[in-house]
Amino acid sequence: MIYSWNRDGVRFMYNHLLYFAYWLVNSVVLYFFGSMFSQEIVLGNWRFNPVESAIYAGFWVTFFIWVLWDFAMSKGIKFDSAAVTFGYFFSANIFAFWIVSRFSQVAGFGITNYFWTFAIGLGAYIMQRLAWRLIVNK
Repeated sequence: MIYSWNRDGVRFMYNHLLYFAYWLVNSVVLYFFGSMFSQEIVLGNWRFNPVESAIYAGFWVTFFIWVLWDFAMSKGIKFDSAAVTFGYFFSANIFAFWIVSRFSQVAGFGITNYFWTFAIGLGAYIMQRLAWRLIVNK
């Protein structure tokens, strides 16, 4: 678990807040890319409108990133250097967006060309780093 201390010396967990921030960031990135490149990135299906699809797919993307992150930490991978952090999160984002887009009938998020997973993954990585700095490095 990720813990921090507040001004009163009380320990609190911000892991849940970070998860929610990543979910929000991934959903916004999906909606942004879906709005800007609507011919290549499809949000929505018979069940969800584009906003709902971005939120739902963003949740599953965040879930897969979190699972991979927990797996990497359990294997002893240290995220000390910027190169390791970038390599991990960029790869995890690409995988997560790809796997969620494979289940477009369920998540409501599809892509026409898997090159877009690299673009979305990079955009998500940049926004996730901003969320990390805001929440973790207060």
